[in-house]
Amino acid sequence: MGIFKKIKKEVGMKKFFVIALALLLAVPAISYAGSATSRWDVTIGGFVKVELGYSDELRANQYWLPHRDSKAQKVAGDEYGNWFMDGVQTRFNFTIKGPDAWGMKTMAFIEGDFYGSGGPRYASRITQDNITKNVTYSTYNHQGAFRLRHAFIKLIDKNFEVTLAGNTTQVFGTLTGMGQALLTLVPWLDTGLSIGAGRVPQFNVEYFAMNRDLAMLFGVFLNNNQVGANEVTGDVNTWTMGGLSAHGRIQYSTAKLGKIGNDKLTFVVDGFYGNEKKAWKSGNTTALSTGTNTSTSWDDKTVKSWGAHGSFFIPILPEKGGNKAGSIGFSAYGYIAQNPGSIGPYVLGTAANSYYRNDGSQTAPTLYGWGPQLYVYLTNNVMLDLIYSDVKANLSGRYCNSKATATTVKRVSQYAAILAYDPNPALKFTLSWDHNYAEYAQMAAGQGKKGTSNVYRFAAFYFF
Repeated sequence: MGIFKKIKKEVGMKKFFVIALALLLAVPAISYAGSATSRWDVTIGGFVKVELGYSDELRANQYWLPHRDSKAQKVAGDEYGNWFMDGVQTRFNFTIKGPDAWGMKTMAFIEGDFYGSGGPRYASRITQDNITKNVTYSTYNHQGAFRLRHAFIKLIDKNFEVTLAGNTTQVFGTLTGMGQALLTLVPWLDTGLSIGAGRVPQFNVEYFAMNRDLAMLFGVFLNNNQVGANEVTGDVNTWTMGGLSAHGRIQYSTAKLGKIGNDKLTFVVDGFYGNEKKAWKSGNTTALSTGTNTSTSWDDKTVKSWGAHGSFFIPILPEKGGNKAGSIGFSAYGYIAQNPGSIGPYVLGTAANSYYRNDGSQTAPTLYGWGPQLYVYLTNNVMLDLIYSDVKANLSGRYCNSKATATTVKRVSQYAAILAYDPNPALKFTLSWDHNYAEYAQMAAGQGKKGTSNVYRFAAFYFF
């Protein structure tokens, strides 16, 4: 009681009750302060990647397409090669498991890498002309910045999973097989290698049957990669104007015929459907480009966006007793898509996009892609992965002559080989070779219509 008398004497009865009430109100806030690890089960994961490579064309570690071949004009990118070293693909993630809700387990996942890059998102003033007062700004790439790859919440029941994702891997182009998973560790953006590399915000419900061997998913997504290049969150464009798209997947996977690591016999069929809403000034074909554009009236139309994809994995020679030596896995995929937007085969750029016809109407080319893959475990810790891929835009002669530009690509083909060695579960070393071929839709003055490149790469990973 002595302490209460002292408080009463120093601050008075009224102030005492005010302080006491403030402390009581602060208790909930204090209890939620501190680290999440004190309340939920948090696991830290990811990997550190260091790579050294050489390209026989001028390009960085992450690239889109081969440069055109030199003809009368000597294309610098075709004439010279370069070396590269970096660690920006290093990834970091958190898996959080918390209390149940409505009888379902709950979890969240956050992952990012250091590929944060783009144009002059940030600039610093360099000079100011004393006469015109014009300011010159620097423009630079800011690779090394943290970039969000995945951010989703899951509610998990025995037969259901609900996924609420601000950003995660698209359903279209679902990967099968360890070899395909290995490809995601290599920053190749060529869609022939992996069309499942895109990430979009999405809400999904997935139902499992047959002891979870059979899975059926349905959901919606926004066909716009909001954070892919560290741009302002929530881009407003023809895709967000068009609204949500729907996607679905049916997958059957079983270990009854054996497995190789985590890989087992798998068949997948998936697809998507949605709209892109394009708008233009009434009376001409000037497209809406920003929210500040004005016109006496606007015309608009939706362009269909859809895709269908199938893939499978077969353990031709399964592992024996947990030893993968001598095991062989084979997978393949094929797809067709129209106007996929930021998901799927976006590497073809303008060839994959919808466009305005001369009469003001809109249309979009159809895209085709396929690719087989074979991987062989030479020992329990050494795997050779062999890949071929091909993706083609079905461009009409009229499109090539009137709409295509010198950078529009009709077709990309690719051969790749990866030799991977895992001395322990934490370490992985890879040697890879990638041969890339591109065919352009338009001629460029004095340059070839095709291009080829080769990239050789050594990479070291440490998983944690």
